[in-house]
Amino acid sequence: MKLLFLCFSLVAIMWAMPVDIEENEIYELEKKSVGFIIHIEGKAKVLSKESIKKHKAKLGEALFEGDMLITYNEAKVLLELDDSSKIILNDNSELTFINENNLKQSAGEIYYKIKKRKASQGLKVETPFSIMGIKGTEFIIDARGKGQIALNEGLVGIESLQENFELHKKKLIQEYEKYKSEQNAGFEAYKAEIEGKTVSYLKSFDLEAGKVINFLGAEVCVKVCEAKVDETLMTEDLHKRFEMYKQMFKE
Repeated sequence: MKLLFLCFSLVAIMWAMPVDIEENEIYELEKKSVGFIIHIEGKAKVLSKESIKKHKAKLGEALFEGDMLITYNEAKVLLELDDSSKIILNDNSELTFINENNLKQSAGEIYYKIKKRKASQGLKVETPFSIMGIKGTEFIIDARGKGQIALNEGLVGIESLQENFELHKKKLIQEYEKYKSEQNAGFEAYKAEIEGKTVSYLKSFDLEAGKVINFLGAEVCVKVCEAKVDETLMTEDLHKRFEMYKQMFKE
């Protein structure tokens, strides 16, 4: 009888003993990685969701849901997401990884090369001027000034944060593509003649490859809207910028 009582007592003591695992270690196991840093130039920091203090970003460091990555003057950071998508933060940029399907760009210029995804797993990128729905594309978001989105590949949905956009869209007939490379005397006059603009008031719209959206601000809207938006063709300078970013992943 005494032996049985002793066995029960030992079991009770073992049950009551604390497990030697720190609370923050359990949290680390529960956190979900969204990507990692593959290259750093200059000064960059990470603000973790559970911290109030930034720490220096490290090569190979994993980034988790809730983390914010910040770059400073003349800095660049290259990232690879868990699905092999690529992202480059230029200097003075901020990107928050809300979760694997939601990012928030608060500042700066960031290049995105997003792998093709299923509709149910599409990526959303929130900016100070819009929300973008992405399934698989290559684009640059410039959140400096009024804001700009340049799309090199694919198709993205642009959604207003509040009121309708006032979308000013250039209309070019097909002959423009035929004549734009010809250097004849009447080319500029012909170009001016065939160019026109349409104006729409939309909560959301699709942006096609080779196009650029410039956000001009609500103060220049004709009607009540969040922003006057100009859609134009991508310039040669922007094409070169895309090539520069892509080359960085090859070096």
